[in-house]
Amino acid sequence: MVYCPGGELFDYIISKDRLSEEEARVFFRQIVSAIAYVHSQGYAHRDLKPENLLIDEEHNLKLIGFGLRAKPKVRVSVHVNTCCGSPAYAAPELIEGKAYIGSEVGDTILG
Repeated sequence: MVYCPGGELFDYIISKDRLSEEEARVFFRQIVSAIAYVHSQGYAHRDLKPENLLIDEEHNLKLIGFGLRAKPKVRVSVHVNTCCGSPAYAAPELIEGKAYIGSEVGDTILG
């Protein structure tokens, strides 16, 4: 377990009103790196949102909320039908109930 005194990325963004481009770029790189690792292990997070990103003591992001993760039996690029995650951040395919590739639509951060 890692202590994350910075709280959720969502609350951090709200408290600052907006992030500078430089700070957003640093966070974005960390998010892409985390998701690339999750995908390399054959999983799709399926609930990626600012509330599931915590800020640690060194101002780095930690990805949490793996309760909806999926690991297709064959590979990450297999179509699935499960509708899950947070509707406010979900890809249109999930909302419409269409089959989707978890690694493509399940791990969108801003819908």
